[in-house]
Amino acid sequence: MVNDKKDLIKRQVADWQKWSSYWKLLKAGSRPSQEDVKTIFKQISEHIKGIKNPKIIILGSTPEFREMCTIFSVVYGAEIVCVELVEYMYKAMTELVLQKNEKESVIFCNWLEIKLPSKFADIIVGDLTEGNITAELLPKYYLEMNRILKSNGKYIHRTTAYPSKENANPAITFEDVLKKIESYKEQVLKGELSVHEAANNFGAELAWDSWYKIDNGRELSISVYGSDITKIDKLNDKLLILIMKAFHMIWDNAIAKTWDYYDFEKTNKNYQKFFREVKCYYASSYPIAKYTPVFVMSKK
Repeated sequence: MVNDKKDLIKRQVADWQKWSSYWKLLKAGSRPSQEDVKTIFKQISEHIKGIKNPKIIILGSTPEFREMCTIFSVVYGAEIVCVELVEYMYKAMTELVLQKNEKESVIFCNWLEIKLPSKFADIIVGDLTEGNITAELLPKYYLEMNRILKSNGKYIHRTTAYPSKENANPAITFEDVLKKIESYKEQVLKGELSVHEAANNFGAELAWDSWYKIDNGRELSISVYGSDITKIDKLNDKLLILIMKAFHMIWDNAIAKTWDYYDFEKTNKNYQKFFREVKCYYASSYPIAKYTPVFVMSKK
């Protein structure tokens, strides 16, 4: 029994160390960009000024948001609560936070049933969390956000909201995919991007473009590009080989994963139904920014 427990601990440690290493490989878009963080910082700052010891919930444990919220703890005395599903993810992200925030705590529970009292939070902030929740459960999720928020509280969230296909120009065919990777190769040759940045951006675009390729108005997954990726791997181009090696280092852990997201019209309609004063802000500093706006909304 003791050996079994030790083995379990070893596996848990390996899990959070793997996720910490994986997060380090991701660039803007796959994680919040500096531009996204600035937008969210401004919205939170404007709301909590004048509130004594405001309470901020972070859905998950995103390092960028935790470092941002440390400032709110220092300046405004903000209490920060991370709501994470499993302990190893919190530990993984903690490895990437530069300074410990003494006013931060964590609870482990489902986002549909948060173990906090009603009207607890002034702010709830999240990054791409809704993609982990199926369409059937989204209304319950939105009601839970409303339950947790104070009467004037705000839900601030970077999500995915798809524009029409005409405005998005997604990769559907192999020729489209090849054109994208060739474009990134040219940017590397010009010194505009590193190999790491090119590989990250290529994978992120495939992930988000897959929503159109799957064409059920709900799912995205890099797995639908499996045969295209195999073809590119076999091309006799030394720089493409280098970029694709980096691509596999970054994205192989996520290739089989599926997320659920919706078009802008449906997403905005849902928000208007469950929240009020819905506002939307787009970044412009990374390729998939056209897919990932920051929504700011008030409790209904």
